[in-house]
Amino acid sequence: MESEAKSIDTRLLMCPENLHEGMRLGPIHYIVSAEQARAFASAVGAQSREFIPDAKTGEAIASPTMRLPDYALLIATHLKGGKGGVHAKHWCEFHEPMRVGQAVKTEGTITAAFRKRGKFYFTLEYESRDAVTDQLLVRQAITSVLLNDKGEMR
Repeated sequence: MESEAKSIDTRLLMCPENLHEGMRLGPIHYIVSAEQARAFASAVGAQSREFIPDAKTGEAIASPTMRLPDYALLIATHLKGGKGGVHAKHWCEFHEPMRVGQAVKTEGTITAAFRKRGKFYFTLEYESRDAVTDQLLVRQAITSVLLNDKGEMR
């Protein structure tokens, strides 16, 4: 009788002891899809035709803010548990538009991990590039307060 191989989750526990400056996260890869662009444009009420995929060709520019939550994917690929974090700060630099059908690579680094006013904060700087040409598309940073398993700020 053959036994089923169980998948072992090797991600680190999301806790202050496992987050440190210099920690690399990613890369993650994805294709910007027409469905994502259309759904996001609809959700935010985008009026500009350039953000709405063409019905025949699917061509469009992804709304600049569509991929801001990529930090969550970077974190989830390396860390598990906890309830996440609360945004303290987020900044973005938009260099080139993302286009429907474009292959994108996103990776980042924890650039700060510190305690302040009894809470644990971390900053993740990350950037998205064209996966083929390596052209810089977006550079971002998020500073979060880490929550514990009960959803309380650590």
